[in-house]
Formats: sequence, structure tokens, C-alpha cells
Amino acid sequence: MHCRKHITNLHAHKLSLANIIELLDALGSPPKSADDLSSFLAPQAQSSKKPVVTPNSLKRQAESAWRALLSSKELDNALRKTLLRRCTGTILPWMTRPESLMDFLTDSYNIGGSTSLLALSGLFYLINTKNLDYPSFYPKLYSLLDADLLHSKHRSRFLRLLNTFLSSTHLPASLIASFIKRLSRLALFAPPAAIVAIVPYIYNLLKEHPACTFMIHRPPYPPYTPSTDNLGNDPFNMSEPNPQLTHAIDSSLWELETLQSHYHPNVASLAHIISEQFTKQQYNLEDFLDHSYTSMVESELGKEAKKAPVVEWKIPKRIFSKPADGASEDEIRDMNLVQKLWDFS
Repeated sequence: MHCRKHITNLHAHKLSLANIIELLDALGSPPKSADDLSSFLAPQAQSSKKPVVTPNSLKRQAESAWRALLSSKELDNALRKTLLRRCTGTILPWMTRPESLMDFLTDSYNIGGSTSLLALSGLFYLINTKNLDYPSFYPKLYSLLDADLLHSKHRSRFLRLLNTFLSSTHLPASLIASFIKRLSRLALFAPPAAIVAIVPYIYNLLKEHPACTFMIHRPPYPPYTPSTDNLGNDPFNMSEPNPQLTHAIDSSLWELETLQSHYHPNVASLAHIISEQFTKQQYNLEDFLDHSYTSMVESELGKEAKKAPVVEWKIPKRIFSKPADGASEDEIRDMNLVQKLWDFS
């Protein structure tokens, strides 16, 4: 009975926190003047000489309420994600000292998974605008690049953020090379919808950071590192957590050349852009990010076939029944093979 009451109280408390978030979210942006208060507050009484609410007092109260929410120990992962989604656009404008959110954002960033992904935007905002120091930002960002991410529904959001984080030309070439190489390696096991976004993104990174273009000029299987099979060993260390120490800058992008033989024709043709002259300045990443299996299938089905596709080179007379008397040796051999494959005993 006591346990049930505790669960009920906990659920009610979390529900009240969610309601408070919605109420504060309804405030929108901080008012710049007293005229802006009329958009969400009742008209002030004519007899009142002193305003009940001023822009400064409202901002102080709203900031206090947001801080109380962010520091609440009752925040579960769902509520934390709700706050992180509102952090940059809704919560930070109310803060007189946005850097005070650093603890909340770093704690969220260290949780991992989609929670880390949602914390990226606010954390990068503080680093970029308030010059806050977070040395492990890029190593942590690098660790988020795994096979699960490319199959995640948050894939497009992450690539958009990654495009922002790696856009600075002042980043070390070794760091950029690690991200390029890791994306290339993960693309070997990624769904086609993810690959068609990764390849043009790598193209853009190579254009923005010319020091990394050595990676596409080296032979696919690096012979510059001795090995017993004469194909060479890739010096890139996939298990190294520090992107500055992976030796990716000494490697090649043989993974992208491998993708040129991909089973999906769109992926194979797109992967060839790495082997051609880099005449295009940039690819618009938004044209590739929101692809899915459904959109790619619909695109193929929407094409007009110039001629009917060949489904069978030779249509068999029978599939599961025994060959008829007088059947040729080829028919008997083919039928025996089908029967063996269909035999589940």
C-alpha cells in the first residue's frame, strides 16, 4: 500500500513538472518593453499607478522558475529531454547568465545516447558565444558516432549539428580526418538512406578542409604500411577514443571506393563523386538528410522504365513438382536443387 502511494505521488509530481514546463513555454520570448506584456497578460487596471508586472520582474521570475526546474532531482529522462529540446530557443533567452546552465548541459551530455544528442546544441551555444571551456567536447562528440546512430531516428538531427560543429576552418586537420574516416567506416554497415547523406557530407568536409584531401589520393588498400598480404594495413585505429590520436590523417578513404560497388544503384553512383574532380563547391546537405527506405523506394517506383526488366532468364516449367518423363538433364538438375532447398526435414 505504501509503495503504491509512493508511485502515485511520484507520477503526480512528474505530471506537475510537465505542466509547469508547458506553462513556462507558453511565455515565449522575454518581453523587450512594457508594450509586449499585453500579448499574454490581462490588461492593467486604469486606477493602478504602478504596474503589477514589468519586463524585468517577469524575466526574474521566469528565470527563477526555469532554474528550479533544471535543478529538480525529480527529473526523469523524458522530462530532461523535454527541457533540452527547449534549451536553446526557449530557456536560454530568459537567462541573465546563460553559462550557469553549463552543469545541466554537461550532465545531460554525459548520459549518452539521444540525451547527449539533445544537449549538443545548447552546449555548443555556450562554447561558441560565451567562450566556455569544455575540452572533452569533440572527443565526446566523436564517441557518439556509432553504428546505432546511423540507424536512429535522430540521425538527421545529429548530422545537422555535426555540420555546424565541424564548420570552423581552424579545427586541426587530424581531428577532421578522424570524423571523415569514422563516418566512412560506419557507412559500410549503414542503411542506404544514411549513406546518401554521409557521402555528400564527407565531400563538403574535404572541400572545407583541403589538408584532408590526401586521404582520397592514396591507394584504396594502403601499400605504404607493410603487411604479409601485400595489401597494407589501415593505420586508422577505430577503437581510439581521442580523435587526435586515431592516425586517420595517415589513412585513405577505401571505404568510399568500396561503396561504389554497393547493391543500391543510387548509393553506388553517389559514391563515385569522391573519385571525380571536385568541381562542385558544396552539396546542399538538406537535399539528402531526410531520405528513408520509403522515399528511396517511391523514387525508384516513380521512374519510367525504358524497357521491361528481365525477371527470369529462363522461365522454369515446374518449381516444386518432380520433373516430367523425358526432361532434359538441365531441368532435372535444377529441379533437384529446388527440391533440396525446399526440404525442411
